[in-house]
Amino acid sequence: MSTAFYKNTNYWFSSSYSMVYYAAGSLVFSFYAIWLSEKIGLTAKQTGIVYSFNYFIALIIMFFYGVTQDKLVLRKHLVWFQSLIITGAAPFLIYVYEPLLQSHFYLGVISGSIYLGLGWIAGMGLIDSYCEKISRAFGFEFGQARTWGCIAYAIGTFVAGILISKNPHLNFWAASVVGIFFIILNIFYKPDFNKANLSMIKVNEPLKMSEIVTVFGLKDFWIFVVYVLGTYSLYNIYDQQLFPVYFTNLFGTEGAGYEIYGMLNSLQVFLEAAVMFTVPFIVNKVGAKNALIFAACVSAARILMTGYAESIVFISIIKLMHCLEITTVLVAVFKYIAINFDKRLSATVFLVGYQVAGSVGVILFSTLAGDFYDANGPAETFKGLGLIVVLFMVFAIIFLNSEKKSMLRLQNRIKDTDE
Repeated sequence: MSTAFYKNTNYWFSSSYSMVYYAAGSLVFSFYAIWLSEKIGLTAKQTGIVYSFNYFIALIIMFFYGVTQDKLVLRKHLVWFQSLIITGAAPFLIYVYEPLLQSHFYLGVISGSIYLGLGWIAGMGLIDSYCEKISRAFGFEFGQARTWGCIAYAIGTFVAGILISKNPHLNFWAASVVGIFFIILNIFYKPDFNKANLSMIKVNEPLKMSEIVTVFGLKDFWIFVVYVLGTYSLYNIYDQQLFPVYFTNLFGTEGAGYEIYGMLNSLQVFLEAAVMFTVPFIVNKVGAKNALIFAACVSAARILMTGYAESIVFISIIKLMHCLEITTVLVAVFKYIAINFDKRLSATVFLVGYQVAGSVGVILFSTLAGDFYDANGPAETFKGLGLIVVLFMVFAIIFLNSEKKSMLRLQNRIKDTDE
C-alpha cells in the first residue's frame, strides 16, 4: 500500500473508468437541457417534467445499484451492464427517444427515463462508488482517480459544444463510440482480491440484507438525506435544467450561445480536475462536515448571484465557481460516509442517501421550478432557490456530525461489537 499512486495499476484502471464514463456523459448531458428546449422545442415546464420522471425512475434504479454493488464489491456485473447501455446511446436517443418526445410526449418521457436512469443518472453514482471501492481496496485517494473523469468531461463538453451547433446527433454517436472503449476496459480489468486491503473493504465478508436494511433506521442517515435533499437536488435543478438555457439565451445568436457555453463548460471542468486532485487533502484537513458546509455555501452563493448579476462576464465567473462546489461535495460525501457508516455499505449509502435523495428533490421541485421560471423569469427563480439552499446550509451546520463526534460514535460501535 506504500507504492506511489501513479505506480499502482489499479489507480490507472479506476481513472480509466472515470474517463470513459464521464466522456460519454458529457457528450449526452452537457447540452441535454438545451437539446430538449431548443432542438426538440419543449417549454421549461415540459423540461421540468422530463427531469422529474428521469430522477423518479433513477431513484428506484439507484437503490438496486447500491445494494447490488455492495454485495458484488469489486465484481463487474453492473459495470458491464453500464458499458452496454452507453454503447447503445445513439440508436436509442436518436431513433426512439427524440421521435417519441415529439409525437407521444409522455411515452417518450417514460422510455427515456428508464434508459437514461440505467445509464447515467443512476449510473454516475454506480461508477463513482465502484471507483471509490477500488481506491480503498488498493490504497489511493478516490479524488486522484476521479480527476481524470473531470478532464474527460471537459474535453467531451468542448467537443459537444462544437457538434451540437452542427447536429446534436453527432454527440450521441460519439458517446456510443466511447461505450466501445468502456467494453474494452472491462475486458482487461481483473481486480486481484488477494492484494486488496481486506481491513478496509472486507471482500470475504458478504453482506446480509438485514445489515443493509439497518442503515435506514439510523438517525444519522436521515440527517444526511435531508442535507442532500435541500442542497444537492436544488443545485442540480439550477445547474442542469435552468442555467444552460438561461446562459445561452443571453447571446444574439443560437450558435454563439452554444459554442461559448461549451468552451466555458470545458474550462470549468478543467478547473474541476485541478481542484479534484488537491481537494482530498483539504477535506482530510478540515473534516467532512466543514467541507459539506462549504460546498453548500458555494452552491447558495452561485445561485443567488446569478439572480442579481447582469454582466455576462460576471455570470461566466459564477459558472466557473462550480469547480469548487462539485469537487468538494463529491469527496466530502464519501469521507462522511466512511466515517459515519459501515464501509461495506458505501455504495448503498452513497447511491440511496446521496443520489436517491438528490433525485427525490429534483422530482419534487424541477417541474415547479420550470413553471415558476416560465411565469416569473430567471432572476426571481434563482433568488428563491438560493435562499432555500441557505436554509439547508444552516441545517447542516446544526445537525451534521463533526469529525470528533463521528469518531466517538465509531469507537462506541466497535466496543459494542466486541462485547
